[in-house]
Amino acid sequence: MASPRADRLVSLVEAAITRLDEGDIEGAEQKIAQAARIDPRHPDVLSLQASLAALDGELERALELVAKAVERAPEDVGVLINAADLALLADPEVALGYAQRAAELVEEEDELIAAVLIMAEAHLALENPAAAREALSELSSAVIDDATTILDVAHAYLAAEDPTTAELWLRRLTSAQPSSGNGEDSEDESVAADAWHAIGQCREAKGDRDGMIHAWLETRRLDAALPPPALSISDDELEEIATAALEELPAEVHTHLANVPILVDDLPAEHLVQDGWDPRLLGIFEGTPLPEQSAVGGAPSVTTIHLFKTNLERFVGDDREALAEEIRVTILHETAHYFGLDDDDLAKLGLD
Repeated sequence: MASPRADRLVSLVEAAITRLDEGDIEGAEQKIAQAARIDPRHPDVLSLQASLAALDGELERALELVAKAVERAPEDVGVLINAADLALLADPEVALGYAQRAAELVEEEDELIAAVLIMAEAHLALENPAAAREALSELSSAVIDDATTILDVAHAYLAAEDPTTAELWLRRLTSAQPSSGNGEDSEDESVAADAWHAIGQCREAKGDRDGMIHAWLETRRLDAALPPPALSISDDELEEIATAALEELPAEVHTHLANVPILVDDLPAEHLVQDGWDPRLLGIFEGTPLPEQSAVGGAPSVTTIHLFKTNLERFVGDDREALAEEIRVTILHETAHYFGLDDDDLAKLGLD
């Protein structure tokens, strides 16, 4: 029979996990600190402390804590999966070892799925897509109904250079019915939009341009029908952030852009998608690239900078600071690429 202190520890650990899942980092830290006062060496306490340390950017400490957790509970599948997940950030070989041990011990299908996905990611980090595909094949007979998990498996297959199998998984998510206006229908359409977008990526990988465009037109249709993003800023705010970003460019570049209008649309126009552009594009220049202009002589001329507000807002979720940074990055990258600069050039200029 468990003691009251043991029951209290379990309750505190469960409360910490709940708060962590809800994004309440401070609340999770408070609960796990209370649990640590009962048993600072308990593997669940150490494992959660490791997760919190990683979120605070203390990766070395996180790996030390999770290694202690595994030492204390070498057959605890949850501890092993968390250890594998954290180790992926630093050492995919170590992550692979943890995940393989977890896969050998699993009793629940959701644990097997988690272990296999980490194994696949570790193999990919080690530049072994064939091994990643072999790991993912363990899920061929799994009964998976969760849409997020299906998307994760499909993206893993795509990363493992098997777009055909990835599309087979995604096809399970493309049967959402027309919305009747309730929240559940909107969620179904969001899932279907994500699936069609990934199908477009699969077809792009296979060289099927027409199929890619078809999938991405469907993505755009579904995205346009979704409710507004959780976070939204005005067009004026977006243009203000974009204009400030342009001021960061070198003087000789900024001179050429002084009179370039910044246009804001919710989503890329349908004609762009028909031309093969990703419907979830964050921004684009429309005009003649500067190197081409220089080759034929004449003054540089840029038509417009287009920013796609809804795509930017959905990309960052509900983080206003992240949205401002993404707008900045989009403006700088699109402008620099227009002027023939690559990512290395951006880094040299301090604009990466």
